[in-house]
This record gives sequence, C-alpha cells and structure tokens, in this order.
Amino acid sequence: MRGLYINCDDSHIPASAELATKYSKTYIFPETLGQGQVTYCPNEWPEIPSCSVENNVFIVYGWFIYKDERNNLKQLAHDIINIGSEVINEVDAGTFLIYWWDGKHGKVIVDPLGLSTHYGDLYADKLTVAPSVKVLHKEELHPLNQTLQNILTKKQHLFGDFTIYDGIERLTPGCIYSNKEKESYFSLSKALIKPLSEIGQEIDALASFWPMNEKILPISSGLDSRFILANTSFDNGFTYGPEDSPELNIAKTFESDFNDYYSYDFGTPPLYKKEQQVNEEMSYGVLKPIERLLANYVHVKERFNQVHVFFDGYCGDVFQRGTFLNFKGLQGELFKIFPWYYSLLNWDAKKILSKRHSTLSEDEFLLLFKDFTDKTASLELNDTQKVTYYEFLFGRGGRYAIFGSNILSAQLFTVVSPFAQRKIFNTVIHQNFYEGITYKTMKALWKKMPIKYTKEKVESGYRPKTMVYIIPFIQIVFRVMFHLIPSRANYGVQQRRLAQKKLNKNK
Repeated sequence: MRGLYINCDDSHIPASAELATKYSKTYIFPETLGQGQVTYCPNEWPEIPSCSVENNVFIVYGWFIYKDERNNLKQLAHDIINIGSEVINEVDAGTFLIYWWDGKHGKVIVDPLGLSTHYGDLYADKLTVAPSVKVLHKEELHPLNQTLQNILTKKQHLFGDFTIYDGIERLTPGCIYSNKEKESYFSLSKALIKPLSEIGQEIDALASFWPMNEKILPISSGLDSRFILANTSFDNGFTYGPEDSPELNIAKTFESDFNDYYSYDFGTPPLYKKEQQVNEEMSYGVLKPIERLLANYVHVKERFNQVHVFFDGYCGDVFQRGTFLNFKGLQGELFKIFPWYYSLLNWDAKKILSKRHSTLSEDEFLLLFKDFTDKTASLELNDTQKVTYYEFLFGRGGRYAIFGSNILSAQLFTVVSPFAQRKIFNTVIHQNFYEGITYKTMKALWKKMPIKYTKEKVESGYRPKTMVYIIPFIQIVFRVMFHLIPSRANYGVQQRRLAQKKLNKNK
C-alpha cells in the first residue's frame, strides 16, 4: 500500500503490498533515520522522494505544489527549517505526509486537509505511523472500543480521528507529530478568498502542473467533474455507470472535449484477484468499503496506461450546493423541496449535526459533538461553515468519501482534488451556505460558463442555470425515478440493489 511507514512495515497487509509492487516503488530508510519506508508513485517522483538540508532529512509521500513548483521538496524543506512550520500553510495544493529527521528525532507533517489519511499508534514507545490501521493493530494492546464499533455499524464510517481500536487514531489534518506530541500549524485565511467567478482560473492553473497526456478526468452526470472540465482541458476522460443509464448518457455529451474518451458499464471489469482482501486491509477498523471500485480503477489504469494523474471532483457538491447541511428522513426530504427553511429556522451547529446523525444514541452523539466542538472552536466561521468544515475533514467527506477518491485510486494514480486547493477551499468554506443550499452559489459559479456546459441537465433533472425556485421540485421527481425505474439508477443505487439482492439470497 502506498504511504509512509514509520517504525513498522507493510508485512501485515500482504495483498495491498502486492498491489503496490505493480504500480509503485518502495524506498527503505537508511538505519541512521530509524526504521521506515515510503511507498510512492514513480511517475510523480522519478528519483527517491527525499532530500537533505542543513543536516536535516525530509522524505515525502504524495505530492504538493509550493511557490508555483511541483514537488520542490528542497525549497519547502529549507523554508520549514529557516522560517518555521507555518510555511506549510503556503502549500497551494497537495496530498502528502513528510517525514522530517532533524538529526536526533523524527517528526511527521500531515497535509492541511488530511487527504493523505494515515494512522498513528498512541501507545507505542516511538513515533509509529502507517497508512492502514491493520499495520498497527495489536489485539493485546489495542482493545476494541464497543461504542465506536456501534457507530461504525450504524454509519458505515467513523468521525473525527477515531478508529474502533483504543490507542490508534487517524493523524489529524494540519498537524506535526513527534513522539507523544502533536502541534497544529494549519490556519484558514480570509485573505485568500477570491470571487467565485475566479475559481475556474485556479483549477486551470492547478491542472497546468502536469502534461496533458498524463492526466485523466472521470466525467460524471453531475456538476463537480463538469465544472472542472469547463475550466481546463484534458486529453483523456472516462465514465462508468450502469448500461444505458443517465450517468453514461449525460456524460457522453462531453465526449468531444477529449482526445480519448471511454465509457463502460462499471459491472463489466472482473474483480481484482485479491480485491476483497485489499479492501479489508485498507479499510480495517475505520469504514465499510464500497465494492468494485478497485476493479474499476485497475481497469481504467490498464485502458489508459500512459496516465498517472487522476483529477477528482471530491466534495465539489458540498461547496456548490451545501450538501453537508442535508439530512435524511421525512423532514429532510421536505427541506430539500423547500430549502429556504434552513435560513428561516437558523439552526445552530448542534441541531444540524443531530439531524445529520440521527441514528446515533445520545451518548454516541455527545461523543461526536464534543469532537466537533474541539475541532472547530478556534475557527472564525459561523455554524453552517463549521459543520461543513467538520464533515469535510472529519465526517462523511474525510472519513468515507475519501476512501474511494483518495485512498483506493491513489494506489494507481496521483489523485488531484481541485476543490481542496488552498485558495478554492478558503473561498468556498467562507461562503454563505444558506445560499449554497438554495442553489444560489451554484448559479454564481456557473454564471459565465460556456453554454455547452450549462445547457445539459444533470442526472437530477435540472441545469446549472435552471431557476433556483423550481430545482427542488425537479429533483424530487427524478429522485423517485432513480429508485423506481431500474434503467435510471446510477451506480450507487445499482450497487445498493445488488447488495440487497445478495443479502436476501443468503437469508
């Protein structure tokens, strides 16, 4: 498995280690740095991702953009030593962990938004880090936490930095870890806020750091990937979904934007030979993985063998349409029809979170809310912004959606998430999310986009320039159709149907 291993190795995740030998390289640290290894993308790092500066050694997993250069590790290392760790806030984009050996001790720097997803052993005598909980878990040392196990069963994922084992936690975004200590360096900045009309320019600038023929865009029937496509160019693109579904048919209208475009039924590729074991090793103790994703990533990699950079619309809907304020149930459906109720009721963060996590018991919710309060108390954000921030870094985004977009796919590609770029993130997290939930933010983002991208409907039936007052009603009709008409199901609905059939058959 790609990632950084400090005082441990990948021997406990054999299937993931075997996958890594096909698409990655591994660098074993010299003994002077302590026990460690980094498994990395050789296309992103033709040389070993390590440098020495002023008797300090820096080793990086992942990628980053700093001072308008990609992976200029020596410059970043020099500035960390001579200016201070706060310069990491000036990294414009990236998914990375950096091991920093100062001559006596080791530290680990976590990227600002935690896209790198690694874990630490709090009970170990030495700094111990790995990309999988399974690497770290010792049954006699890390007992199962039944409360967190119950939450995992209910939610399919955890929140905060928790795992189901006491003493093993996800590395907190925007922090520097040393043995038994954790220091936060991350800060939001209103100075980075840009007009919504300029976000597209930031996406284009980010895409320019890689050659056209090495990049690929998974284009869907939604607006996240379409917004990326409308603002920059790709040689390669693909779409997967059920055969003859809106997912495939809508995305195919943008086929001419690519030199090489490929669409297919996501159920067609054969499973990777050890897919179930890989999923289990990578998701161990933290979430319930989505089936067949690895098979599809392998299929795309084999189809586009020259490609190694995967642009992903990760959590774009969160910022375009404020979806992390939504919740399930009858009241939640009514709020989707009449989203203006959000601003009328003006719920505080606790109320919004209680609606979003209504399946949790009182004690379980108190654990979540305490973690939310701890993680957001120092932020100069209002309650809707804090909820979105928390769900993005510590909730459904950072603990579940990220598995498919930034963990599984990152075993084969360098994954780039434009909505996590520094200026874009600071702009959209400071937005008025009541305008997001009522589609006004979406309208502003798409206002100056070419008609080619605004005239096509999304799978929910509306267009980016549809009148905001009728969008909720269109969505309700199409959502019913997703569930009642088999041919209209997207791959998510289709997967749930197949899983239910399998469950019923085994009863």
